[in-house]
Amino acid sequence: MVSLLVVFPAIMKSLITTGDGSAKLVEVADPVAGPGELLVAPISAGICGTDLEIISGDGDPAFVKYPASLGHEWAGKVIGHGPGVTSPAIGSRIVVTGIIPCQECFECKNGDTNRCLIYDEIGFTRPGAAADLITVPAWLAHVVGDNVSDESAVLAEPTAVVTQAFMKANPKQGSKILIIGDGTIALIAATMAKTYKPALIHMLGLKDGQNEIAKVAGADEFLTQPTDDKYDLIIEAAGAPTRISAAVGQLVRGGTLLLLGYPGHQRTAAIVVDDVINGDLNIIGSFGSSLAAWSKTVEMFNTGKLDLGYLVTHKFKLSEFSAAIEALKSAPAPRGKIALIIN
Repeated sequence: MVSLLVVFPAIMKSLITTGDGSAKLVEVADPVAGPGELLVAPISAGICGTDLEIISGDGDPAFVKYPASLGHEWAGKVIGHGPGVTSPAIGSRIVVTGIIPCQECFECKNGDTNRCLIYDEIGFTRPGAAADLITVPAWLAHVVGDNVSDESAVLAEPTAVVTQAFMKANPKQGSKILIIGDGTIALIAATMAKTYKPALIHMLGLKDGQNEIAKVAGADEFLTQPTDDKYDLIIEAAGAPTRISAAVGQLVRGGTLLLLGYPGHQRTAAIVVDDVINGDLNIIGSFGSSLAAWSKTVEMFNTGKLDLGYLVTHKFKLSEFSAAIEALKSAPAPRGKIALIIN
């Protein structure tokens, strides 16, 4: 009599959406690290407004592949090496560059890896980290120091996005800065802006209750109504078309409007072009984050120049993802980052 040994694949759970307005924890086979890859156990994963767009299907379809496995903001621990990989060491706590550059196109060769012509990104076109396990290219992993809290580490991806934007805008010392919005990107921007030694930072938000966390972030004054003040740099992090339009009139000559907030696919904002020309203004959009932005972000974390632990205000288990999504939509202020605690 011949006996057969049947081996079933190990099963893990991953938070997946088809873009129909819902997300589900789905059982899938454990990933296996291939050549050049790491097997990583996510420690935590943040969720943000972009995740809501992915779930609703309202985002730009050019940047999402459905069914989408969520989790583009995350930190994890290395638990396995694929063939040919020896570092980072097993047990290392890491964050990983989200946009996977091809290294071959002209954008990558010029260092603009955030604009890689073969767009591929964790949590958008490839599996995200709102899951028990994930595999990632080893060469894109960054080890975070023991001094960096898990709360800071989970914010590496949105921080790298802000770093990329600041590398383009390059605020001058002594600048007057206005940040429009009071969400995670706006709060990170306030903290990072402080490192450029501005004259002042104002934040224009919607909720009075965000006042204290805005002050912790670095805002000198939190506003809920616009003023007539003029600024050298305005960072639009709310995706509000009317605010984008009004911002042009609040810039000094030679000032810069930095666009980070997404109003929604195909939504427009009116701009008086004559004012842009006569004011010698700069309007900058900034997409994603490059290898250089990630390196600079992790360096700021590891050297203690940037500590964002204050920003994680709400934590949920992965199994409580529905409550986490609801908190993202409607939790009362103060509200910073919503994080799923996984391993």
